[in-house]
Amino acid sequence: MRERPTHSARDFMATTVEATTTNQRAQQPVTPSSWLREPKRQAAAGAIAAAVIALGVWFVVTSGRRKEEFASRVLSQALATADKGNLPQASSELQRVIQTYAGTDAASEAVLSLNQIRMASGQSELAAVNLREFVGKNPSPKFVAQAYALLGSADENTKKYEDAGRAYEHAAATAELAYIKAGYLLDAGRAYRLAGKSQDAIRVYRTVVEKYAGSPSVAEAQVRLSELTAGTI
Repeated sequence: MRERPTHSARDFMATTVEATTTNQRAQQPVTPSSWLREPKRQAAAGAIAAAVIALGVWFVVTSGRRKEEFASRVLSQALATADKGNLPQASSELQRVIQTYAGTDAASEAVLSLNQIRMASGQSELAAVNLREFVGKNPSPKFVAQAYALLGSADENTKKYEDAGRAYEHAAATAELAYIKAGYLLDAGRAYRLAGKSQDAIRVYRTVVEKYAGSPSVAEAQVRLSELTAGTI
């Protein structure tokens, strides 16, 4: 006849089962979702994420500053080369700034300087093409007026006078200072006269006289208006 387990044996079996169950629970892997369900761990995860984002922002800002600094150094070297009269070498260095440091202020300045050299070297047509591409990419506002003014000069050099007039008007519209605006409008008036667009020339000269009365350009605008209107202004 089989003996029944004693009380101590039953206790031992129960303890063994409980220990086994506890051990199995301890060995179960903790998944990310279960780990994040706990409030303290959620807060820790949020702090880590914020730290990672802050580090990323710092890295981007620092990298941008270093890139601008390097670009400015190379630009200064290129301009110094141009001042020495070595325009081919200066052009090569300016193209390096444009290609290597795209998106920096130095690269935008390099575009303007490069096209000034091109116009001085008799390459106004190439300069006009490049400047149109530049303004079409919506550069920083501080470079727009000068770019349009250079474009006007390039178009004028290639006898595209009406296009030049429009470019000078864009330059006037985007310039910040009143006397510079008036000066660009005088350039536009000259280009329109050369294009045979007398009415457009009269319009911009009148704008100078009426809107920029304190500008040094007013006297010339009045003379040109008198010539175009037979003294009827």
